[in-house]
Amino acid sequence: MKDIRIYYCRNCVEGNVVPAELADLGMRDDVALEAVPCGGRIDPRYLLKAFESGAQAVCVLTCPIGECRLMEGNLRAARRVELTREYLAEAGIEPGAVEIIVPCDNTQAAFDSAINAVVRFVESQNPVLQRVVA
Repeated sequence: MKDIRIYYCRNCVEGNVVPAELADLGMRDDVALEAVPCGGRIDPRYLLKAFESGAQAVCVLTCPIGECRLMEGNLRAARRVELTREYLAEAGIEPGAVEIIVPCDNTQAAFDSAINAVVRFVESQNPVLQRVVA
């Protein structure tokens, strides 16, 4: 069972090549990494299904605001993550267990910062299984 699910927009990775740091997370036993066609395809039912099937935390990585190839997918994803947080709170689950990370712009530095935020989110959810970074 994967404790943490990471969904990332396929369009936000250059040439569909998953960055090494993200790929490393996908190699962990407690993390499931899944590309989605667009962050806007994320739906609260989809996120809640991850929790229903055993996930302890879910993270969504989208394109930067204004840079979505499918118009406003990242904005839709943000609204849907917020709605999911409300549903989790109603169910008595920590709303912070679902996170959305949006790079501030389309530069490599911003994307690297977003990937680092994903890594920090994962490590904050399961500190016992934190990987050692040399």
